[in-house]
Amino acid sequence: MTLDEECKGCLYNSQMKKVERSHTDKAKLEKFRQRVRELCENPPAHYCAPLLMRDIDGAHRKIFGGGIDYSAEKQMFNSAVLAMEGDLFSHITASPDPLAEAIKYAAAANYIDFAKLSDLNADSIATVKQAAEKTVPDAATLALLKSRLESAETLLYVHDNCGEVVFDKILIRIIKNLYPQIFVTSLVRGGEIINDATRKDAEFIGLAQYSTVEDSGETVPGTYLKELSPRALRLFKESDVIISKGLGNLETLFGEGYDIFYIFMCKCAHIARRFSLPQWSTAFVHEGR
Repeated sequence: MTLDEECKGCLYNSQMKKVERSHTDKAKLEKFRQRVRELCENPPAHYCAPLLMRDIDGAHRKIFGGGIDYSAEKQMFNSAVLAMEGDLFSHITASPDPLAEAIKYAAAANYIDFAKLSDLNADSIATVKQAAEKTVPDAATLALLKSRLESAETLLYVHDNCGEVVFDKILIRIIKNLYPQIFVTSLVRGGEIINDATRKDAEFIGLAQYSTVEDSGETVPGTYLKELSPRALRLFKESDVIISKGLGNLETLFGEGYDIFYIFMCKCAHIARRFSLPQWSTAFVHEGR
């Protein structure tokens, strides 16, 4: 998806808030501010939001000597959701349709996004629960996914942010319970970028108990096919079913010719318009080849 004007202002504001809280060197802050403004005002024509975010993080590395640090936020959200995993898994398993219930929570959890919302805290988990309670997965898309899972042998699950990756883990556990023949591969980021899930996060939450963890080979807050590792690209070509979580993955994968089930929250006005949904509603959509 091409870069929307809304994305430029959103990324500029959210990342400046984060960096201003983290640094006191006024000269470096001003240099960073000017560079981010330049990046947002003159991005390449083919850019999408995840590529612009990578450039912003790169500017931070050059000026401050390291990427924008979300390690504390990642630890907080991963730990907070892990603490509720057992109860939530039991609730979902006992529901009339565990797959639909798990998708509701996975979609609502996409709210945990520091590229869009820089002021999240542990109380945001309550917002996720409230959004999940209001979510009704699209019936036709759900029926199609169930049909595909019945005959599938391999599933590629493309993860997005910290915290919500635990909700993804729960969805994977439900899928494994319902369709035990499926071999699941989890794809995480190839390096630290914003609050996106990496191998380190996957290890912390115990994701490898239920899926084989691979990384994309790239440090983009999305899945930019042109830069994927050969192994990751092969997974896209060979997996029977692909589930993609979050806006970063949506913006880099949608329209690229793959058969994918997308789970996300419409946090941006242009995304809401694209899918004819209210802003801040959850979405579960399918794109065929």
